[in-house]
Amino acid sequence: MLDNPYFQNVASEFIALLLLVLAGWLIYFFSRRSPLLNFFGINKTKKIVLYVSHLRIRAGENCGAVGVDNVVRSFQQSAIPLYEAGIIAVFQRLFNFVIPGVESQPGFLKRLLVSDVEVEVRPSPLNAGDLERQTTFIAVGSPGYNIASTKIETDLHSLGKFTDDNRAIQLAGSPPLTDPSCCFVQRAVDPTTRQYAFYVAGMSSLGTTGAAYFLASRWSYLADKYSGAKPFCVMLRLTSNDARKHEILYERG
Repeated sequence: MLDNPYFQNVASEFIALLLLVLAGWLIYFFSRRSPLLNFFGINKTKKIVLYVSHLRIRAGENCGAVGVDNVVRSFQQSAIPLYEAGIIAVFQRLFNFVIPGVESQPGFLKRLLVSDVEVEVRPSPLNAGDLERQTTFIAVGSPGYNIASTKIETDLHSLGKFTDDNRAIQLAGSPPLTDPSCCFVQRAVDPTTRQYAFYVAGMSSLGTTGAAYFLASRWSYLADKYSGAKPFCVMLRLTSNDARKHEILYERG
């Protein structure tokens, strides 16, 4: 069989593909993967927890969830905002990557993924004591619906905070911002456990989405500017309706 030209051709193509995949994986891992995991502080745990807003819908007269037919119905459980469901996918894509060099291959080969990080999504608990204590977590949205955001603002002394009953965001020493297009991206570090906590939130659903996009797409910029475990806060104003374009208003770290 080894002398069969057809077998030799298939074997040589398979070996070439295997070498291509291996080379692509090594290049990506050593050029980007390691810095990514270091920036998020998960190079050892290989796990990150995403806390999304927790909406508690109660039953009662004129209460409950509104159906697609605009009728108030009896649903009275917990839910998460629709736009935050889209944010979940942003971070799942960040930590699951296509192996470079296989995009041009046929069939399933062009979708070969490496996924060595667990992205666990949890609605905000009701008590701060139930928050993750070991690995890094990301808080999405304001303290009004996310106790992970509250913990970062109070216990971890974040640089930026919501003020005026969540009607504005503010970086200490700067004026409060109420513009719906404004948002912030932060990293805080527990001084005792050295646990990392990231915080993405804005004055609107668009703002929070834009903050998530910024963290996921500009992490390399942030890693270069705020090396190690240095806390930081970046205040942004979005300049597009899809939340993908922005201008940096000011930052501190």
